[in-house]
Amino acid sequence: MKKIPTEIVEKLKAIVGSNNYIDNPEQMAAYVNDIWNQYHGVTPLILKPINTEMVASIVTLCNECNIGVVPQGGNTGLVGGSIPSESDAEIIISMERMNKVLDIDVINYTMTVEAGCILVAVQEAAFAVNRLFPLSLGAEGSCQIGGNLATNAGGTAVLRYGNAKELVLGLEVVLPNGKIINGLRGLRKDNTGYDIKQLFLGSEGTLGIITKAVLKLFPLPADKVTSLVALSSLEAAPKLLATMREVTGDNITAFEYMDRVCVDMLEKRTELSDPFAVKYDHFALVELTSSRDNAGLQTLLEEIITAMIEAGDVVDAVVASSETQAAQLWKMREMLAEVYRLDGGGLTFDISVPVSSVPEFIKKASQACTQEYSAGVVMAFGHIGDGNIHFIFLKPNNVPVNDFLSATDEVSTLVYDIAASFNGSFSAEHGIGLLKKHDLVRYKSEVEINLMRTVKKALDPNNIMNPNKII
Repeated sequence: MKKIPTEIVEKLKAIVGSNNYIDNPEQMAAYVNDIWNQYHGVTPLILKPINTEMVASIVTLCNECNIGVVPQGGNTGLVGGSIPSESDAEIIISMERMNKVLDIDVINYTMTVEAGCILVAVQEAAFAVNRLFPLSLGAEGSCQIGGNLATNAGGTAVLRYGNAKELVLGLEVVLPNGKIINGLRGLRKDNTGYDIKQLFLGSEGTLGIITKAVLKLFPLPADKVTSLVALSSLEAAPKLLATMREVTGDNITAFEYMDRVCVDMLEKRTELSDPFAVKYDHFALVELTSSRDNAGLQTLLEEIITAMIEAGDVVDAVVASSETQAAQLWKMREMLAEVYRLDGGGLTFDISVPVSSVPEFIKKASQACTQEYSAGVVMAFGHIGDGNIHFIFLKPNNVPVNDFLSATDEVSTLVYDIAASFNGSFSAEHGIGLLKKHDLVRYKSEVEINLMRTVKKALDPNNIMNPNKII
């Protein structure tokens, strides 16, 4: 794509009005760089439309003039999917000003929102009417629901409620030709041909721009219990999970794994401390919830833990006695994505394998990493309840990052090959974006890749919509 002509830039400004764009490069940093400062782009213009019709007009003009469009939510992604290229030939459409909650139907358990709503604002709007929107992740204070849906965000409650795409009943989408799909139906049954909305959920803005959504709501938890469980072994984690699912059914909301390295790093880099007197190696952060008041969840959890101690799979546990203590336990898990970077960083992997294969994957991948570079340290944590492990290979503090990356250039392929051997995924919840385009070609079948290209070409023949992302 060529540099955008000045007259087209002026037409785009006119569509949104004088208060709804940025054309000063000094004010663009938060939009053209990702939050981790890994990806950097250039754009002549950032547009902030205030309604769907504006979005459609922008996209129509860009399609006619073959101008690249980068849809952007909160720009909190980890794979460069919301950053423009360095060609100066793409404009950014920020959805931040389309941020209204349009409707809440408490009887139908649905909420209709604009795509720019901050995730925590969606949660709070649901809570205000005694309902729950369960999507929850570390960036919820700044990420936007449109971006969550476009990337099919995961988070801590997938075990019970599913990924973002499973929380959607209807979408409004602007297509690459500027036409609008109005599918804002709050229906749980609609068997009328292809489920078109699924094309856009997880497409990372490459097929269209999500402008509004109808979301599923759920009853608010009336009873909740949170516990940090010390495990006798890595293999005990899926065994404890299976037992909890058998005994509690749908009451298990979260099951998060942390290893010893995680806890040591938290103690080193934060004010948090190990709640156990003994230095155990494996931990599970467990949360049970019920919409029934006084559902007896704490008694049920304690009975399960006692039985697992007798079986030799659990060695100790801390059960939160207050919301404050529960929040502290959750803070341990939530801060991990930040603290490992403070320790120098390293290679990060967002892996998914069957829950039953998690222990073997971690062991094989750890062995492969340390055989390749013995001075590195493995750190593993994540949503083990749904088989998603955030696997980190940390560099030594005294080794420059470029030297570490040069010495470990084969590690990513080794780890991804091990995940593939379990019929796993190299990207569980972070997406493809720019970072993992080559991996997609390596690990997806030719039939799947060609089908993705066919869909992209059919909907976006001029390749204007988030160009050069995913495929």
